[in-house]
Amino acid sequence: MSHLHRSLRRDAHLKHYGRLQYTLFLKGIGLNLEECLMFWRSSFHKVTDDQFNKEYRYNVRHAYGEVGGDSNRRGGGYSPYSCQKILTEHPPGPGEAHGCPYRHFNMENLTALVQAMGVSDRSVLQGIKEDRDKQKFHMACNRVFEHIHKAEIKKAKDESVMTSNQLETIVHPNEYFKRSYLLKNLGKDGDVKMED
Repeated sequence: MSHLHRSLRRDAHLKHYGRLQYTLFLKGIGLNLEECLMFWRSSFHKVTDDQFNKEYRYNVRHAYGEVGGDSNRRGGGYSPYSCQKILTEHPPGPGEAHGCPYRHFNMENLTALVQAMGVSDRSVLQGIKEDRDKQKFHMACNRVFEHIHKAEIKKAKDESVMTSNQLETIVHPNEYFKRSYLLKNLGKDGDVKMED
């Protein structure tokens, strides 16, 4: 999601599958439809209101289940994509930013991305390369997560705020976000806790 967000900020646009993947992620972290529409409208600042309403608004509403066939509306729209779905469906083409960087980027671009995220440790970078070469994309992603959140994970374990089970391998972008948010906010709010 970090790459999608950076691409969106840089280009003020994402192509269809990037918008869909990111919209469903935003839905999964709790944005309601109106908040999501406001997010996309402000992000697509290079297009007019009329163009946004004609070309993009419907797809966001459809993802949330507000429009579309009866089964889509009854089901509340689409669910956020899991890592497995992102890895196996709709690989990105030229000019597209969706997908999983650990699978779809070449090693040079992946290294640049994780370095921009704060990973510079050579052994971690080597581990990411080895995981990627073995097609263990989720392991590479978790390796980055654990490196970035090393101090917070130690604190969570030491203070028994999170159990080992709650710190298992992440296999969903929304879980990555949730766990990252909780770890970054440890001790800042008495009621921030990890739920099973």
